[in-house]
Amino acid sequence: MKTLNKSIERAKTPESVGIDSSVILKMTEEMSYRGINTHSLMIIRNNMVACEAWSEPLGPEIPHMVYSVSKSFLSTAYGFALAEGKITRETKLVDVFPELLKKRDAFLEKLTIHHLLCMTAGKQTAIRGSKSDDWLNVFAEAKWIFEPGTSWRYVNDNYYVASKMLCAVLGESITEYLTPRLYDPLGIDVPFWEHSPDGVESGGWGLMLKTEDIAKFILCYQNNGKYNGEQIIPEWWTKEATGFITDNSVSEKAPDAGAGYGCGFWRCAGMPNTYRCEGMFCQYAISFEDYNACLVMTSEHSDLQETLDVIWKYMPRAFIEPDSEKKTCKITLPDRTAVTVPNRNETEGLINGKIYNLRKCRFINFIGFPVSVLPMPIVFFAKDRGGNMNELRFCFSEKGCTFSWSEDGGFKNEIFISMNGEASFDEVVIGELKMLVRSYGFWEKDKTLVMHIRPLASVSERVLKFEFSKNRIKMYPSYIPGTDEKAKKVGEKLKCILIGKWFHWWIDFLVPRVGRILNPTHYGKAQK
Repeated sequence: MKTLNKSIERAKTPESVGIDSSVILKMTEEMSYRGINTHSLMIIRNNMVACEAWSEPLGPEIPHMVYSVSKSFLSTAYGFALAEGKITRETKLVDVFPELLKKRDAFLEKLTIHHLLCMTAGKQTAIRGSKSDDWLNVFAEAKWIFEPGTSWRYVNDNYYVASKMLCAVLGESITEYLTPRLYDPLGIDVPFWEHSPDGVESGGWGLMLKTEDIAKFILCYQNNGKYNGEQIIPEWWTKEATGFITDNSVSEKAPDAGAGYGCGFWRCAGMPNTYRCEGMFCQYAISFEDYNACLVMTSEHSDLQETLDVIWKYMPRAFIEPDSEKKTCKITLPDRTAVTVPNRNETEGLINGKIYNLRKCRFINFIGFPVSVLPMPIVFFAKDRGGNMNELRFCFSEKGCTFSWSEDGGFKNEIFISMNGEASFDEVVIGELKMLVRSYGFWEKDKTLVMHIRPLASVSERVLKFEFSKNRIKMYPSYIPGTDEKAKKVGEKLKCILIGKWFHWWIDFLVPRVGRILNPTHYGKAQK
């Protein structure tokens, strides 16, 4: 269902509302220089959009995966439920799911929804690695690292459990609950939110939102819960959720990661009186309370602190007195639409219409992440991961190749891969995920075909290289940005968590090999 248009008002120029566009331009240029690939940027001051930009082929109407920014939305649902008396901060997990009392676990019986949402639950879990429908039981059986309420640890799965608690108490899904209370009043089209196997919104991840949707959300919080003069979110909740609830400096070493945590929101070290929503690969919504300003960006960069450091370098320098006469700079982001020069060869005739079957790779199936046409940063969080690409078929025409394949779960797709020097757009469906993809292909060598498939809502581009010989095929999967940089950052994080030379030796051994482990060469042959 489409909502009423409630777009944020646009300023005549950035300078007219107190934003120095030359400073913002320098900030975007430095991000580009550092390899911080920004997909979109929107800056708001005095309740007006001062400047906005998208990296082509992205645009304002294309939703983006926001990863842990989802937590701020679940926190908002919790705030509504508190205000309506449907739940309390002291509501325990066992109050909602009394069957867990059979565990006879004293810590589990103390665990409240507030512990979960403030990251003081005390569990260390990995329910996303479980194929079980009963993620709640996986969570309950996980080990304790501290007693609830006595320390802080960022655990994604806390938010799934909180989401399940809220759904049970409310008697409806989080999406159904938020639609009349948040989405409709803000003019946000009801967004896709990834579900767990039992149909509950994942809570801590999985939302797909347009840049302006995120901007409306953070602007509403900045205005104490009001949007266009209407009270949407309870004022007291906007202050509580974004405030300093828990000291997380012991667990988090990066300055901004350890500046304090609220309820689904982070405090910032780089500027006083500033808080943020934050998602993996630098999805940000930042509120500068002292300047009546917000910054929203989507990105594909793996180093969260590096991106924040660049922002703090140019903020608050960008905030100036409003000046309608001051010269304005045009803010642009790098264009990523370039494709290679078209080239065709005789191999197309030899493989045209053939169907190739690939052997399954045992190890990546054992760890639960078989290769999909969608890159790992998407399927890692997905309920329906697909994977084990098979029944590959290449049908060539004057403009390119119609590529079809199947994946686990009965998912079959067919997309057109442009090979004429332009990009083509199509849709890939894997379970609940429906992704608009931009793609193009070319022949690297006489018998080597390369396809670039970029889901526009994602942070990565899938690259598939096919090598043909007689009736056999090799597939070399990879994605851009590559696994190595992300693995290095994860490895550094693990070294802070896992103490001991043995752990560090294994981290150093595995990190350089992650790309080959998760994207191994696949072998196959044509059907007879």
